[in-house]
Amino acid sequence: MPSFKPSVNEAREFLEISSDFGNPKEIIREAISNSFDAGADKIDISVFIDKSSGEDELVVTIKDNGEGIQEEQLKEFFGLGFSNRVITDALGNKISDAIGEKGHGTKVYFNSKCIELETVRDGKHIKAVFDSPKKILRGGQIPEVKYDVTPTSAPHGTTVTVHGYNDNIQSGFGHEELKDYIYWCTKFGSFELELGITKFKDVTIWLQGLGWKESVGEPLKFGHLFPEVVTDVRSLRSKDKISPLDYYVARWVFPNEPLIGMPGAKLDFVFYIEGDEAKRTYNKMIHKPYDYWRPGQYLVQDRYGLWLCKDSIPIERRNSLVAERSEWTKYHAFVNCQEFRLTANRRDVGNTPPQVIKATEETVKDLFERRIKPSTEFQKYREELEKEERERAIEKTTEREEWEFDRRSKLAATAKVARVDNIELHEPRQESGVFSLVLQLLAVKPELFDFKVIDYDSSMGYDLLVTKDYALELERASKRFVELKFELKRDFNHTFKKLAEIICWDTKLSNEDDVHDIAGAKRTMKITPPEKETSNCHTKYMLISDTEPHNIEVIVLKDFLRERLGLEFRPRTRDS
Repeated sequence: MPSFKPSVNEAREFLEISSDFGNPKEIIREAISNSFDAGADKIDISVFIDKSSGEDELVVTIKDNGEGIQEEQLKEFFGLGFSNRVITDALGNKISDAIGEKGHGTKVYFNSKCIELETVRDGKHIKAVFDSPKKILRGGQIPEVKYDVTPTSAPHGTTVTVHGYNDNIQSGFGHEELKDYIYWCTKFGSFELELGITKFKDVTIWLQGLGWKESVGEPLKFGHLFPEVVTDVRSLRSKDKISPLDYYVARWVFPNEPLIGMPGAKLDFVFYIEGDEAKRTYNKMIHKPYDYWRPGQYLVQDRYGLWLCKDSIPIERRNSLVAERSEWTKYHAFVNCQEFRLTANRRDVGNTPPQVIKATEETVKDLFERRIKPSTEFQKYREELEKEERERAIEKTTEREEWEFDRRSKLAATAKVARVDNIELHEPRQESGVFSLVLQLLAVKPELFDFKVIDYDSSMGYDLLVTKDYALELERASKRFVELKFELKRDFNHTFKKLAEIICWDTKLSNEDDVHDIAGAKRTMKITPPEKETSNCHTKYMLISDTEPHNIEVIVLKDFLRERLGLEFRPRTRDS
């Protein structure tokens, strides 16, 4: 039988993988992971703009003092799918498990104009150049790596320089933005010190991002940043009498917890409760209310919550595991599980078997419900939180009432009124005002309307249930609805089916305008001026139907009261 082996379009595969990293700063994450894999304890990262070529070229350089790269490992660095989970030194001794799994990480470097690699190991200096990777890959070809090897007595280490990275887009590579990214999204920002793991405690990064003015980088200490634990609410009231929880910090740590239903698998769970002001003591990238926005800043809800991690690197948020109302914004939590299987760009845990995700969720929820929530620190926090919420609600209500009082006082001073039989009528400002006005008129001038109200309800549906059969008993009398509106418009939010009248304060509808009800039925406005100047005549507004047997009268109170009673609503005088 004829046969063949499936092939891969290598150039396209390389190009797609190099473009599959959603955040350009992921080049920093991958470089740091490589340095950790190489056993480095000193990493220099610099980002600068090179103008020597006549354009503003973005250059990223990462240098470490790790074990370096052997000549045969160049294929692994520049190739695809060669990642080795075990890292050894020159003598073959195991250093650590590698962070990467698929050899995809360094392909983010390919999104560039040129890659230069210099490395020293076993007395050999290797210099490799990978020129125009992005351009050549776009042309459907595989670029060549050119390198030479020379003897050296220099100390081991590796330097990678990426020229023209990400089409020279500088956004996101400011110093403070990179620093924040390193502590939140890379191995260097691991929370493992919280677990008592001190293997990497002496690793230092010297960082020079865009905008850094010093000749040497800023030294960064290993480990994710957390605030100092403070659970004494009484002492915190000296900082803030109203909201002491803004400074409250509590901590729970659960290392090596077996997954429920999968005892052979483990997870690490670090859980902090932190008030927003406590967060700001170590995190300068949280935007302050009413302050201007600096590049890279974010809101608390954009960053905090519960993160799923692998290799102690945050991958994606799953706040639902511990969320109660909006309290997750106070949580600063990480769940690390080496059973997670990541997508190639490490953007999510989507390749993880469902049973692992389910076991992780059950384990985290169990720890939260059984070990965290019953604790004194958490209960103290919840009690104080509920107290603050009550006080804030009272304060908000009080402020609202004061504001409403001032607003209503000003409106009352400028309100328009009219008098009927020594009763003061107020010009309405909304539908409830129309309701009040109609009830007053029904009391003092019942003859104005040709119906009798038998039920009031403005909470839902139509406002008035009425009858025009005065002489009949209520059970035998025909009944219709009357709807009250501040302004009648083209769209009517009820049906016309059982409607006798609409009473509104005003309308901008003209003669022959169409009005549609909520069911789509159409009626046409007919406006008829009064026939003669008498007290019983007024402008007639009717909604006419070509198919239904009854028409709907519209009483426009603004015109109706002027024409029937001679009422003009005018501003109050000092005497009134």
